[in-house]
Amino acid sequence: MTYTLLNLHQLPSQLLPALADLHLATMPTLLANLGQPFVLRYYQLAQKDPSVIAFCALTQSVKSALTDYSSLITDDCLLAYALGSPNPPALNAQLRQPLPWFAGQMLRLAFTHPAVLWQLVQSVFSASEENTLLPREVELTYIGVAPSARGQGLGKTLLTAFVDAARSAGYKSVVLSVETDNPAAIALYTKFGFTIIKTFSEGRYHRHRMEYQIRKQENK
Repeated sequence: MTYTLLNLHQLPSQLLPALADLHLATMPTLLANLGQPFVLRYYQLAQKDPSVIAFCALTQSVKSALTDYSSLITDDCLLAYALGSPNPPALNAQLRQPLPWFAGQMLRLAFTHPAVLWQLVQSVFSASEENTLLPREVELTYIGVAPSARGQGLGKTLLTAFVDAARSAGYKSVVLSVETDNPAAIALYTKFGFTIIKTFSEGRYHRHRMEYQIRKQENK
């Protein structure tokens, strides 16, 4: 399979719904539980935020096209993604705007998925200080690979691109949180060079906090 990486800030807006769908299929977190409108809105905001570091892996046919991206959108046009920020809470807070849209989404959840709405409330009040970022740290918030594209090194490729971009932006380390019952993700991060610096609880989740120290020159 041939693919190419594209910075999220350069991704055509027509492909953002496909990216949201890929997130929904690979990242079963609270954001995904809130539904496709929230996930799409998140990536729309992230694309406009210059502090966000994010990459997408696309099939070569989509990237090579010069016009009419919409005609090329298929279930497998996007293969993988990675996204991070030096201030994830600020990015999440933007989901509450515009207020009428947010109120409408909350009303939808109250009637269709009240348990998810309760989970959202709990997450607000149980947010852990263990996730606080230090100066010159950036957090890798989300990374996912489509099931059909796994086993081809895309995870490592995305991590390398993310770290290289973080280094260029002047960050000294990349941090992330991962559930303790996700051995596949922990193995990927550990093999790449992340180390567990603490383990903590956040609501009903038990997580490792992992860190990758960025060096000026690396050969991977």
